[in-house]
Amino acid sequence: MAGGPNTHDNRDDNRRDGGVADSGLVDSGLPERARLRLAPVTDPVLVELVEWETERRRLDARRAELLVAADRSKVCDLEHGHTTAGWVAATSKLGSGPSRVLVRTSRRLVVEFPDLHAALARGDIAWHHVEVFLRAANPRIGGLLAQVVPELVDLATVATFDDWARAVRRIAERLDVDGGYDPAADPANNHLSFSTGFDGTLHLNGQFVGELALIIKSVLTAHTQQIRDRYAADARVSDGEIDIPGNGQLAAEALAELFDAGAAAHKQGSAGVVEPEVVVLYNADTGELADGDGTPLSATIIRWVLAAGLLRPFEVTERGDVLRAGHLLRYANRHQRRALTVRDGGCVFDGCTRKAVGTDAHHVDEWNTANPAEGGPTDIEWLALLCRHHHRVTHRPGWLMQRWTDPNEPDAIVFRWITPAGRVIYSQRHGITWTPAQAA
Repeated sequence: MAGGPNTHDNRDDNRRDGGVADSGLVDSGLPERARLRLAPVTDPVLVELVEWETERRRLDARRAELLVAADRSKVCDLEHGHTTAGWVAATSKLGSGPSRVLVRTSRRLVVEFPDLHAALARGDIAWHHVEVFLRAANPRIGGLLAQVVPELVDLATVATFDDWARAVRRIAERLDVDGGYDPAADPANNHLSFSTGFDGTLHLNGQFVGELALIIKSVLTAHTQQIRDRYAADARVSDGEIDIPGNGQLAAEALAELFDAGAAAHKQGSAGVVEPEVVVLYNADTGELADGDGTPLSATIIRWVLAAGLLRPFEVTERGDVLRAGHLLRYANRHQRRALTVRDGGCVFDGCTRKAVGTDAHHVDEWNTANPAEGGPTDIEWLALLCRHHHRVTHRPGWLMQRWTDPNEPDAIVFRWITPAGRVIYSQRHGITWTPAQAA
């Protein structure tokens, strides 16, 4: 957010005659159309935002200095028994992985690239510029890239960040004539981790490069589009009562469905694959239900667990002592699943094209939150196959799925949904055009 090109007298001293700085690499790294030209900032709010951003960059530079000093002195270990990264994680509530990255990045910035650190302290660049530069500065070309830091800093003041990052990568590729190391193709740079938030949410953090990046991006993009199309079809069937979510939710649901499909494929094709199992802890003293990590489970989640997967109940005391462990309970056995596959053929929600693989055997009667043992019978006439998407739709507040009897075919097993607005949606069977008499 710096206002324009900077002029610092000491920069010419850092350039080597006839060296990388004079090779024209930086000028050729960014097309003219990508150069950013902004009018001077005069609005008081914008002026304050610029000042705030500049100060934040200076604070980032100072933090890097302090982290390096603490790391060199081992003060975190001597006084607190932690590594520097461990101490940062404990005091700032930052994850252990990001804390290690922060300390490592600070060390490289301050020790290996002092000119880049000085630019950050002046507010000419931001921390994300530093991260891009350090990823490109592998051991073979780090010294060469250091020679063009002043030019890259100047470029950062007139270029968008995305264009600047692409320019840095292009320059690094040209400097690395051996081409022996490409961070974007190194399998060691693939990583994925997950953690559970204090509120029970699951947080995924990952980085994928090379072939994995291409595969994940293409498959996830394609499946996200399929789910978007599915929501669009639902919106038409429900006359707009079902909204089409944003890209973030669509991608999350696509990822979960891909996991489901992969697990199902492995289960059918190979032995020894562990079947998903949800551990539920029942506190005999308080009557509360929690997952294996102790996170409280709401009635909605319990309803979903009962309908969608495997449940192993444990009865525990308030201290967490296990009183008894229940048997593994499946609410639709193998023979029932086969019968449902023959009967329904796939998801029974009107207009859904999902086949039986990957669907859930849903209990159509309402689950009794006060006394789960009094839930409806696990009989095939009270079960219906639903894909995960329409299973979630069915459990939305205000939606009701129920058995329905067609007066013209009273023996037929038919279901219907009543939406919050009172609209009725009748079930389907794959391969059979089902039109209940009262729905016509």
